Order: sequence, then structure tokens, then C-alpha cells
Amino acid sequence: MWKNLSHQKKNGVLMAGMVVSLYIAYVFSLKHTFEAMRLNSQLKKEQNAAQSEDSTFPQVSRKNAFYINALKSYAIKKEDRENRLWQSVSGMASAQNVQVNFSSNTQSVTDTIALKQGMVAQQFTFKGNYFNLVKLLDTLSKSAGIGKIAELKLSDKKELGAKEKTGQLTLLLTLNALEK
Repeated sequence: MWKNLSHQKKNGVLMAGMVVSLYIAYVFSLKHTFEAMRLNSQLKKEQNAAQSEDSTFPQVSRKNAFYINALKSYAIKKEDRENRLWQSVSGMASAQNVQVNFSSNTQSVTDTIALKQGMVAQQFTFKGNYFNLVKLLDTLSKSAGIGKIAELKLSDKKELGAKEKTGQLTLLLTLNALEK
């Protein structure tokens, strides 16, 4: 049958076949591609508009994450706080061959918001050589659940009645914490 058709009819059938194949390609492939390109450009425009409005959001969320981690490191359990704190700190001190003395009078926090939120400060006095005190400070700074080091004073006070220095240093340390 194809041999019986004239040259013009063959070209017409070929053209009709090309039109049908282009239509099928458009329906099954190109239509979806053009729709995806239009949607992509629309979403890019919306994203640019949203970024200009909320350009500080990533910075704010990073700050929020930092402050949440900082607050977690200050948190201690409220029930039986002094005994737990004393056991933890004295255990760390004895592991580093440092003498510890606990002053039971907690420092008064003058900030009323800090008092309302349960901020407590506890003082400890340590005696030992320099290297052991530094090791103790390192251990205390890495420990969780005891609060954070707020203040420290290092001195080489002589014992009362001693005529020469003993080589022992005195470290006055204050730990701040939030009761939860």
C-alpha cells in the first residue's frame, strides 16, 4: 500500500505522523516540563520575597540554640541541692588531691529576677598546689549538673602562726546555678 501512494500523499502522511508525535510528546512530556518551569520561577519569586522579610531568622534561631545550651549547663536539681553539690565537688577535689572547705552561707543575689528564677551561688574554698587546683578547675568546668564557675580568686595566704610559706595555694570559687 505504501508503494501505491504518490509522493505528495507520502509527505502528507509523514507530516500528519509528525504532528501526532509532537502532540503526544507535548501531552506526556513537554506540558509537564513547562508547568514545572513556571512553578519553579513562581517559587523562586516567593522565596526571594520571604528571605527579604525574614533575613534575620537563621541568626535568631542560632542564638536561641546557643542560649538554650547555656541554660542547660547552669541547671541543677532543686531537691537536696546542697548535698548533691557538696558530694560532687568534694569527690572531684579529693580525686585531684585538693582539700575542700564548704562555706554554707550562700551569696545573696541582688537581682530580683535572678532570685525569682531560682539563681543560686555557692562558695567553696580549696587548698592545694597550683597544678592540682588547675586540674580541679578543668574538671569542674566540664562537669554537668553543678552549675558554672562564676568567680574564682587564687591566693597564697600563709597559715596563721606559720613563719614560711607552705607551697599551698588557696582558691576561693563561686558556682552559679539555676534550680529546676
